[in-house]
Formats: sequence, structure tokens, C-alpha cells
Amino acid sequence: MRKVIVVGLGKSGVAAARLLAGQGDVVFITEIKDNKATRASLDLLISDGAVKRCNAEIGRHSKKLIEDSELVVVSPGVRSDSLPVKLAEGRGVPIISELELGYSLCPAPIIAVTGTSGKTTVTTLIGEMIKSSGRDVVVCGNIGNPLSGELKRIKDGSVVVLEVSSFQLERIKNFKPKISVILNISENHLDRHKNMDEYIALKARIFLNQDESDFVFLNGRDKILRKIFNDTRAKAEFFDKYKDFENRFNIKNEDFLAAMSVASLEGVSEDVMLDVISGFKGIEHRLEHFITINGVDFVNDSKATTVSSVEWALKSLGGKIILIIGGEYKGGDFSKLKPFIEENVRFVIAIGEARARIRDSMKPFKEVIEEETLEGAVRVAANKARKGDKILLSPGCSSFDMFSNYEERGRRFKESVLTLHFNNVKV
Repeated sequence: MRKVIVVGLGKSGVAAARLLAGQGDVVFITEIKDNKATRASLDLLISDGAVKRCNAEIGRHSKKLIEDSELVVVSPGVRSDSLPVKLAEGRGVPIISELELGYSLCPAPIIAVTGTSGKTTVTTLIGEMIKSSGRDVVVCGNIGNPLSGELKRIKDGSVVVLEVSSFQLERIKNFKPKISVILNISENHLDRHKNMDEYIALKARIFLNQDESDFVFLNGRDKILRKIFNDTRAKAEFFDKYKDFENRFNIKNEDFLAAMSVASLEGVSEDVMLDVISGFKGIEHRLEHFITINGVDFVNDSKATTVSSVEWALKSLGGKIILIIGGEYKGGDFSKLKPFIEENVRFVIAIGEARARIRDSMKPFKEVIEEETLEGAVRVAANKARKGDKILLSPGCSSFDMFSNYEERGRRFKESVLTLHFNNVKV
């Protein structure tokens, strides 16, 4: 029976606490945030018997709680300079991510997908392709349901398709996927990582423990990934060239090519893969065509939290766009959007903490309208829209200045659109 500290009470922390308690460990919780969500999570763990109230703290990290601990499990949002991490490191206590904890008890092979953008789409597609071939698949991870919370569903014959982030990979020890995928790397999380070199190194940890029996797919169109192609011991391929899917089926979408490459390696037939792609409706909050009102399309791309994701959205949509962008700045150069904004965007509306930065970055080539709230931005966009326009929420920033997560931001966007429509505001 170990004393284990779980740092953070998000989805990963809750899943880790339940898993640890279930195997007989004494779980202690420390969470720096004190809000309705964290208190609800703690109450649930206490009612489930996973944690005793006297073994938990919210709104602070205390030195006393760390004393005599034998293991620290950190949630993805926990920084390396946080007090629990520094105290544990000072005492030589092992620190692992929730990802590593789940992996240590996972009975099935893992397909792991990372990248700056497109992770959720590709993870979902791979899962659908393998499932459609008749196999048992569990899709989890950074996609919204942590690996530690899905172990009861995973059997020896299952295939686990796992979305992983740089934050999760930062604290792995033995994590070793059967197949790993890095979709792309561009500026991201520079509010958390020291620089791009550190960010790239953390992404590359996905194949840290892979060997000759494993496989890694990289994007040959990405210059950073071309440079690290030979850094892995696993069998490596560029998914944009694999089996010439691009030319044979005229598929240009990199997400589709990545998913097909993995599914093909897993024995899925080409007919099944193409059927899945043809029926793919997309993912909520990722280029989600929410509704069309009076000839104006509303597109919810709240999951686009990087500049490169906004670029992808602008390239993918085409037509004339009113872009709602902004939130909590997490790195990236908004001026890189210049060619896509000049070609496709009629108006830019900036919200959140980053709105002044966005305005200054785009000032040389595009006037930016600033709004304090998402609802205000939707109202302005609706009033300026013409038939045939697309109103696109693609923030290029995290949501934490205004919302709990990108899902809440996306839901609020859709609610705002419906409110305007039913109140007969022009759209």
C-alpha cells in the first residue's frame, strides 16, 4: 500500500485517483484551483470512496501533503515549476504522468497519435477504421477520456488508439506504443515550454522507448519531422508517401493519409478505410459546420488553439470568411496568417486577452475589430455577414481566459448563434 499524490483534479487527475484507489493505494489530492468544478470532482471522489476528505486540499499546494509520498502522478496541466513537482524532485520521489500510469496497467497494444494539430481527427478516424474492420477498439487519451479511466473496457484483444499531448509525454518513463504518429509540429504552448526545441523534443518522446519491433509514421511535408526522421529506432515511414494513397485515391488531406497509413498497417482493407472517410462527418468543435441561417454558414472550430490550426481552417474552408479569433495567448505568430486572411477573410474580430496582440500583428494587412465577449463577436459578425459568407470561430488561442475549456467555448458560440437567430437579429 503506497501513499500516492495526485496533482490536479481535471479529468486525468480524477481517473488516476480512481485507478490508484482501486488497486489499494492511499490517494492524496492536491489542486491549486478552487472553483465549482474542482470541488465537484473532489466530492465525487470522496463519495466513491477513492479519497478521504482529510487527504485532499483545494486552492493550495502544501509541503506537508508531499511528505512520505512514494509516487506523484501529475495531470497534463501541471507545470514542472509547480510546488508539488519541485518538492517531489527534491526528495527523489518518482513523478509520472497519468498517461504513464495508465500505460503501466494497459493489457493491449497502443497506437499513439500526437502533433500540433489534427490529433483528435486522426485518432477518431483510426479508431473508426479499425472498428469497422470488426475489431474491438478503445479510443481515449487527450481526446477527452483518459487512458487510466478506460482500463476496465480494454481487453487482451483490444486495440487502444490514444491521443497524446506534449504535456503528457513530458513525464513518461516506459510508455511504448506499438505504432506512434506525429502529424505536424508548429509553434505551440510556448507559454509553457522554454522554446521550440523543448517542444519538439517533448513531441519526439512519443517514440522514445520504441524499438525495431515498433513502427512510427511522420509527416514528410513537415520540415521539422523530416529532420528527426532518423532519430528513432522504430521502423519509420512518411505517412504522406505510404502505399501511395495520395495519388492512387487522389487524397490530399494529411489527416486522412495518416489515418489510412496506420489502419493499413493494422490490416484494415482499403474499401473499409475509404468508406469511413466518405462517411466522416467531422468532430464537434473542429471545423464543425454547425448551422446555416439565411445563406450564412456558422463554423465552430473552437478546438483550434494554435495559429497553424487557424491556417488549416482558412485553407480548408475557402470562400469568404468572417473570422472570430483570440483567447489566452499560448505562443505563435498571427502575422503568418497574412496570405490566407488577405485571400479569404472579409473581417477579423478579436476577443479575449490576446486581442491587442492580434490587432497589432494584423494591423499592417487587416483591420481588426475588438470585442470583449464571444457573444459580442457573434453579434458583430452576424450583422456584417452577407449571403454566402462563413462565420468561423477559430481562436488560435487557449480558452482559459474566458471559459473552462474549448468545449465550453464552442458550446457558447453555438448558443450565441441560436440566441441571435431566435431573437431575429440579422443573419
